[in-house]
Amino acid sequence: MIDDDDINWNFFEDDFVRELDSWFSADIKCCHHCYEDFVENWPMSLDRITGANSIEVGNFYDGSRLREMYTKKQYLDNIYRVKCPRCGIGLESIFWAFEFDFEDFEDLEWDFHSLKNDIRETPFLVLKNDLANQTFNLLEKLSNSITSELIEVQLYRGRILTSDKPNKSDFLAPPKVITNEGRYNHLGVPVVYAANNSKTCFNELRKPEEHLYIAKFEIKENLKLLDLSSIEDYEESDLLKAIVVSSVISSKADDNSKHKPEYYFTRFISDCCKYLKFDGIIYPSVQIGIGVNFVLFNTELLTEKNINKIEKYN
Repeated sequence: MIDDDDINWNFFEDDFVRELDSWFSADIKCCHHCYEDFVENWPMSLDRITGANSIEVGNFYDGSRLREMYTKKQYLDNIYRVKCPRCGIGLESIFWAFEFDFEDFEDLEWDFHSLKNDIRETPFLVLKNDLANQTFNLLEKLSNSITSELIEVQLYRGRILTSDKPNKSDFLAPPKVITNEGRYNHLGVPVVYAANNSKTCFNELRKPEEHLYIAKFEIKENLKLLDLSSIEDYEESDLLKAIVVSSVISSKADDNSKHKPEYYFTRFISDCCKYLKFDGIIYPSVQIGIGVNFVLFNTELLTEKNINKIEKYN
């Protein structure tokens, strides 16, 4: 090893970045200083993107060729020279390095900020926003390539009920007069929300400690669905990939607040889908890193006849 006095520390960061690229083929996206800000802007990224794991600086040294260039003390004493590109602070302990499935995420993040501001201030003029226009045009293009097909799937719908003998009617879509706004529906516009497994229902209902019942029902219909959980199957899907993991549709809302700006753009997407004759949307669960949800626009797709089982969730 070379003594400290003989090392040109100006190249330390270059050596680190070179090793990072060699090991992960990735760039630093955030460190522990700016982690919360990053997750606020890209809430689904760390759950849904392959390889988006935290890296501890000491472990990185132990597994890299930096051991051949620096002692561990030299490395740890100088790791501050490697600056986080998001916040500009030198690395200290943990950082996240991975690649998005789309390009120009910094520019998109700025565009998403602009979109959220526009839609909060003037929601009925959202198509004046360039990114919203691009989204509609992309959905319109996808609509021309996605056709109705026979869907045979078992879905799960949860309800918190105090009765020991829930009725099938308890799990049907609510009437218009008591329908609250949801992630993909407007106030007074009922839809059917469901999940592809019971655990996702449990998480979507915020992990109730008791009185959770889950109904299993089957859908066997020709449906045209926008699948936001498998957008890699769509051509020109980079924008949708970014949207799905970004805060414009995947932020968690305050359950106790009637004001839910986090739902503005998702409701715009559902309006686009209805206009383009989609029957519903499949989307990744925001509450848990696995599982998907369904929103079905036609509430008659869920009737008492196709509910085949009701169980208490334990």
